[in-house]
Amino acid sequence: MIRRLIAASAALLLSACVGLPSTEVDRKIGEETAKSVEEQIGLIDDKALNEYLERVGQRVAAALPSRQFTYKFTVVDQIEPNAFAVPGGYVYVSRGLLALAKTEDELAGVLAHEIQHVERRHSVRQMRKEFGLGLLALPGQIVGGIVSEDLATLAGKPFEAVAAGYSRDQEREADTLGQPLAAAAGYDPKAMAAILDRMERFIGTLTSEKRSPSFFDSHPTTPERVGTLNQRAATIKPAPAKPVAPNEAAFYKRLDGLLVGTNPSEGVVKDASFLHPDLGFRIVFPKGWAVDNSHTAVAAMAPDKKGVAVLGIAGKGEAADLPKIAATFSDKLAKQYRTKPSEIVGTTAGGLPARAVYVTDTSGKEPMHLYFLWIVLKGNVYQMIGIGPESHRPLVKAVADSLRPLTDAERASITEMRLRIVAAKAGEDLGALSKRAEGALAVPVLAAMNGLPEGAKFRGGEWVKVAVKRPHKAPGR
Repeated sequence: MIRRLIAASAALLLSACVGLPSTEVDRKIGEETAKSVEEQIGLIDDKALNEYLERVGQRVAAALPSRQFTYKFTVVDQIEPNAFAVPGGYVYVSRGLLALAKTEDELAGVLAHEIQHVERRHSVRQMRKEFGLGLLALPGQIVGGIVSEDLATLAGKPFEAVAAGYSRDQEREADTLGQPLAAAAGYDPKAMAAILDRMERFIGTLTSEKRSPSFFDSHPTTPERVGTLNQRAATIKPAPAKPVAPNEAAFYKRLDGLLVGTNPSEGVVKDASFLHPDLGFRIVFPKGWAVDNSHTAVAAMAPDKKGVAVLGIAGKGEAADLPKIAATFSDKLAKQYRTKPSEIVGTTAGGLPARAVYVTDTSGKEPMHLYFLWIVLKGNVYQMIGIGPESHRPLVKAVADSLRPLTDAERASITEMRLRIVAAKAGEDLGALSKRAEGALAVPVLAAMNGLPEGAKFRGGEWVKVAVKRPHKAPGR
């Protein structure tokens, strides 16, 4: 997804950047991509944690012999262990990665690696190879136009990854330059290999559905790479310096309370249902469809990839003029695609007034039915886009009809997990410690998160990360 954001921003900006120095092109692309990251992935609203990451990152960046960019470091609301950089100096670390970190040295190693990707302009170089890839397997000129514009805008991202990550040569270069950079800032150069090992082990404990996207989707890794990192680290001496967090306890304190797993504020998927406690609605997708939730929309795709339904917020206001919204959209269809809706009707969805526009696209091998619906619920104007052949038409309509306010019982059923730092007791193993702390993770996952053997026993006093489940409270409730 990050590669797609960079490519999309670049496509809009490259023509306007002709004649600018190459680093200025990076800055322009980075500014736009950073906006997309905030809108489509979301940032963690934790001032103390972001300030800590910024301090560590700036310390690493200051160790560059010379730098091309001004850097900014931010925690993103991403469940997967991940870190990425976009052109121009924007570096992001996911909360999923922070949950796995054991030392500030590991965090600094990751940041040094990403800084070198920026300095070597790897994102921009790789991006040039990745234009022109498609979004969905849906035929037809009208469908194609709407997928690439209206649907992509509403959803904030495509269903399919459209760009590869860094090449192995780029990874080797970032490793080769990143370890000495971390060491020059006073950090242990061995730490990068340690967190890579832990990340790979942790991801291996998860199901395939929960594994994507991760750090390794854009940063190829092999056992040989980790071995090379360790060998190189043995030849690098870190500069004398005190870390930002003076000891392990201080570092872990920064992580205490960190959200782990799904963020309920973005909505949760339960079977075929999607529940959004903060916005207060529920919608049900067809059984067997792949549900994909982003920061801006929730969507589902049929197994054959010919049917899709997307729901997102198109605006705000209880008194929105739905007929006018539908009419404006119909005018757009006529001007851009030279087609007229087969039907514009007042209807209901979940018992609430709605406005629907139906279009049939016959320009492809198979007629495709497009269904656009606007509905006002709890002060938001929602737009649903449904696309599919005749066989999917009733399923898409059923999705719209399933939209309704969340019940109190449904809201109460939604929980969240928070990271807690617990001091081990002498003789305890992970299972006993987790039970005492009311942890919610299985022992294999907990062991991977802490970089410990599953059968580890504690001497007493060691700091251990556990994830504790608690009811989710929506803002203002």
